[in-house]
Amino acid sequence: MPTAKKSKASSDKPRQPDDVVRESAGVYRSGDGRFEVRQSQASWYLVDSKQANEFGQELIHGPFGSLKVARGAMSGARELKPLLRSLPRPKRGRTAKKKPPPPPETWIDGLPKREAGDVRRLIRAIEREGVQDAEALVRRSRGQDEAILATAVIERLLEELVNEQPEDQRDRARALVSRTAQILTQQGSATSPPLPRWATVEVADGAKPARTIRLR
Repeated sequence: MPTAKKSKASSDKPRQPDDVVRESAGVYRSGDGRFEVRQSQASWYLVDSKQANEFGQELIHGPFGSLKVARGAMSGARELKPLLRSLPRPKRGRTAKKKPPPPPETWIDGLPKREAGDVRRLIRAIEREGVQDAEALVRRSRGQDEAILATAVIERLLEELVNEQPEDQRDRARALVSRTAQILTQQGSATSPPLPRWATVEVADGAKPARTIRLR
């Protein structure tokens, strides 16, 4: 009895990339072999064998409601670019603390070592007296004929004396202190003979000449 010939209609037709070919129950392969179409319970998934996800694992698309829908998603899945591979997280451990940058050099650093030490001690002493901007005052006083530092300390002490008075009497006390300071430090150089003259000076330190104190 002659054997029936098999139809070549299906076997001779070239497969298209988005065709699906059954491999086993619930598993199909795309026509170009790139995608595996898997069924999991009631859903379908596309597994891309050409690309991996950002964790280096299978790049899976889905879920889709049916094999037909999964097949229709193949074309778009070919154009989808996965995220870049994640970099490994650095191991936790003790990290060496960065040393803070050195402070910028100041005008004091340019002085000879011994002189710089004297200047720093003087600045700290002026600051302990409650004088503001001690460093700027010390710098300005260098080489001046006027006793800038002594003047600043005296004015600070006189202001403290005024602030000790009742608040409603401070303006009067401040005016009295200002007039007294003017008599002591300015008026003495304006007298005419035979009246004596006087001056308020900073006591000379070693070879330094005495410098005039002029209070405001």
